[in-house]
Formats: sequence, structure tokens, C-alpha cells
Amino acid sequence: MASGSGSRVTPADAGGAGPSQFLVLFAHHNMYFNMRFQELEALALMLGVESREELYVGDPPTALSASPLAFVRLSGGEAMARKICERSVLIRAVLEVWATGPTYTEAVQLAVADGEASREKRRHWVAPPNKFQIRVAAFGKSLTMDDKKVTLDLLKPLFDGDEIADLHSPDTVLWAFEEHEHQTECKTHLGPRTSVPQRCFFCRQVAGGRNIDRKLTSGEKPYYKRYDLSDRAVLGPTTMDNEIAFIMANCGQVRQGQTALEPFCGTGGLMIPLAHFGAHVVGGEIDIRVVRGWRIAYIKNKAAALEVARKRGLVDNAAVNTASANVEPPTVADKSEASSAMMSMQYLSSIGLDTFLRDKDGERATTNVVVDSPAVSSGQERDIFTNFVQYGLPLPEVVICDNSMTPWRKVDCGWCDCIVTDPPYGVRAGAKRQGRDADKPVHGVPGIGDYIPSKVNYSEDELASDMMTLATDALRDGGRLVQLVPLDLADLLGIDRAQTERGGGPRATATSLHKTAHPEGGRKKDKRLCISETTRDPLLLDESRYTEFIPSHPDMELLGASLQVLSGGLGRLLVTMRRRNRVR
Repeated sequence: MASGSGSRVTPADAGGAGPSQFLVLFAHHNMYFNMRFQELEALALMLGVESREELYVGDPPTALSASPLAFVRLSGGEAMARKICERSVLIRAVLEVWATGPTYTEAVQLAVADGEASREKRRHWVAPPNKFQIRVAAFGKSLTMDDKKVTLDLLKPLFDGDEIADLHSPDTVLWAFEEHEHQTECKTHLGPRTSVPQRCFFCRQVAGGRNIDRKLTSGEKPYYKRYDLSDRAVLGPTTMDNEIAFIMANCGQVRQGQTALEPFCGTGGLMIPLAHFGAHVVGGEIDIRVVRGWRIAYIKNKAAALEVARKRGLVDNAAVNTASANVEPPTVADKSEASSAMMSMQYLSSIGLDTFLRDKDGERATTNVVVDSPAVSSGQERDIFTNFVQYGLPLPEVVICDNSMTPWRKVDCGWCDCIVTDPPYGVRAGAKRQGRDADKPVHGVPGIGDYIPSKVNYSEDELASDMMTLATDALRDGGRLVQLVPLDLADLLGIDRAQTERGGGPRATATSLHKTAHPEGGRKKDKRLCISETTRDPLLLDESRYTEFIPSHPDMELLGASLQVLSGGLGRLLVTMRRRNRVR
């Protein structure tokens, strides 16, 4: 049934004994389309489906498939379908197929030939007083209003004529969907595409995802739109995109009561969805400036930041009212260099260290400076907790630490249910660990009380090894590791980059990847690496070719990997792994 163009779908097929069969319609997301099956499988397994093979009708699909459709079996029926849609980012709708064929004409003929039982099933959902709506859509082709009218006329034999249509508040939503070959090489300016459909479907919507119901009276935005970066109070230069953050949380099967770890938390972009799904969130970060909001993070939504400051007692209501009048209050103005110094001194003072001003000759002033007033700028209005206060989420536990010398306690059975992270890999944010460069001179340390350890580059091989060790130690049996792994697409395509492009280093090191993205003397354009985000190149989408680029460990099982194409011939893999059961 998954690929037969003229197969019939009887009532028993869609809702008889055993698991119910449905058609999943995915959103054709330009950046994350390849991740659609990985997210669906994680959610289905979390809700009770036994295995990947049991989920799909026919062979499990891969990213090599360009189709936005997949036939699935759901043991929980329509209730499970609705739960999947409630969380999924990449699913548009889950549908019950009423008729299918190579054309609408043949699909209608097959449905009519099914007889009275098929008609009664349709009447159950569309007969008065029920009201219905038909959505006419296509993949691989833009439909005109005339095209949609023709489709609706072809579907008339499936109705008795007394049905009530309502475009704003229907009881039943029906879909007329046709799938065409996705011809990316065709130029639309040469005229409309004239391809014939590969398959046509007439379906009932069982569950709707994303914001396909936004035009209905009861239509609401998807839950994750609440956390859009454009509305967030505080951002950092590398804050994770909101949609992929929730996709990663879904792949990690994050849910209420779990403990979730983000060992490279930064400004907390990945911890927001973990907290949204009810996990107790723990984060690690080596850069105290990011956690405290000192010069790294910045205010994106001034009104939201002010409201958070009011909740924390940092500003009064008058200041909030001033902001609502579009007047920037002085309490959240951009901080000067002097204010930044005061931030550091307040932190040092809060942990019991002496803080001194220095005169123009660099000598310590005689007066000790104590900074303890909330009126003094401390970065609190843009620290890592600001966004959690904005959304009313439980605050995470954050530890300032070095992942190469992990502070997490080792427990025989593990202590963490999932790890969801985006490790730094040297392209936009450099990976650092504590250490000293042997080529640099060593200066005397006046006193351990005000000593801040120096940092050196953290190579990608070292980081990956430490990450796998952390996962095997911290995860409970069956716990999931979800991470983004950087990739030079030239390696997948068999293209040798010049030494100037890769800095003379081998593949898969942080230095080489950074110099690949930022080569000395400027990047040299290679037309072979000008790759579209929506590419269907099998050399890039074959999951079996990813294994040599993904860190491995005998105690970790690889569940899936999906490619996102970035600019400059780079990409990143969304990798999901599971902790194998420990031998007792």
C-alpha cells in the first residue's frame, strides 16, 4: 500500500483490528526536511510503538526519499496520532486515506467501487449536521484556483449533495492531495509545470500539526512559536534556532520528570525546550561571561527583558511603563566598558574575593570597592536565567565547568535520562578547555584567590571522545544522546580541498574545520560546493556514508543521523544515539 498507485484503502485498513494505518504528511521545511523521519520515529517509540520496522507500512524510508508522505501503523490509533502531532515540528497532518490512485478520477472510481460500506464511512464524518472543509494541496507543483476547482469537481461522486461546507469552523477536515516529482532543476519562469501526478489522495484529517489550522476560527499557532527567537528576551551570537532545538528535544524523547543534561549550554537555547517538556534541566558551560550575561549575550526583546527585571525586583513598575511608551530606560541601556568592569567586580565580591580599582599606573587603589546594590549593572537582565523567567519555566541548574575535566559524579546506573547538546566546533564559536599554550610565556600568579585559569583550543577529536565518555557514564540504560556533528561536505562528495582551504590539517579536527570555513586569504569559491539546502544528491543523503564521521563507542547504539546543509560547503548531522543496557 505504501507505493501502489492504484491500491484501495478499505475501512478495515484504516481502523480495523490491530494497529491503525495512517498517512503522515510532512512539512517541506527547507532546512530540516531530512530530519522528518528521525523525529517521527522518536515520538512514535516514546508513545508505545515497539520498533522502527513496526511503525512503517513497507520498508522504513530514508532521507533519500524526496516524498513528503509516509504510511505508518499506530497501535494507539487516532489518539496516538494526535499526541504525535501535538509535539512534532515537521509534521503537517496525519491523515486517514479514503481513496487513492494515480489520478483523482481513478481514485474516485476505486472508492465508489468499494460499495456501501465505504460510503457509510464517509457519511459518518460529513453527513449533516456535521460540517466539512476540503483542502486541495499538492507537492512539487503550485496549484491555481482553476486547478483546485477542477479537483473539487472530480470529487463530487463521493458526496450525496446534502453535506454542509464550512471554511471557518468545520467538524471534519478533508484533504485532496496530489504528489508530483520534485523537479528542482525546472525553471518556473519558463512557464507553469505540466507534470502529471505520481499519486493522488482523498483523506480525512485525523490530527493537524504546525499551523495549518491558522485560518480556522479555532486555529492556534504551534506551541513552539511561543519561543521564537524574535520574541525572546536575551540571545547570544550562536543561540540555537528555535525549531531545530525542539526537533532535538523530540529526538531525545524528553518528557516530564526526566533529568536532561546540556554540557555546552551557552545562552540556554537548547535548554528552553527541555524545560518546556517538563525535564529537570542541568547545564554546563566553561565561559562565565555567557552564564552571567557579561558582554556576550544581548537583549533582543527589550520589553520582555524589562518585564523579567521587574519580576526580579531589579526595576520598578515605572521603568516598565516607560519602556511600554517606547522610551529606553537607563536601567537596560547598553553597558559601557566601565559598567562591564563593575559586573566582574560584583561577581568576585559575591563569591568572597577582594575587588580593587586600579589607578592610571596600574597600581591598586587604597579603597576596596564593594558592589552590592541591585541598581549597579550586574548583567542579571541578560544572564542565562532571563529567558526561563520570561516564559515561566523552572530555572536550570548551571555549573561553570570544563567538559574535558567533567565535574559530574559517576554513578554505576547513570543519573541522566538524556543529553541534548550542540558542541562548539570552531566555525562560529571556538571550542576551549582549560590549559596553557606551551609556546606562550608563563607569568607569575600573584595569588590563587584572583586567578582565572587560561584556556587553549579543544580539538574536535578530543571533544568527541570526551562527549562519548560523558554519555556512557551519565546516561541511564536506554537514555538518549542527541547532538549536532559538523561535517565538511567535500568529504562526502570526494572533493579534495586545497591546503589553503583546510589549513593543511587532516579531516575532522577543529582547526581544519575552522580554516575550511575561514581560510587565510579569503574563501575561494568552488562551484561544486555551492549546494542547495534542499539538495537531493544521493552522495549527501545516504545515511550509510555518515558512520565514519560520527563518533562511536561500544556502549552507544546509533539510531539515526540526518544532514542539514550549511553554507560554504559545510553541513551538520543531527545524530541520535542510545545507551546500551549495562551488564549487571
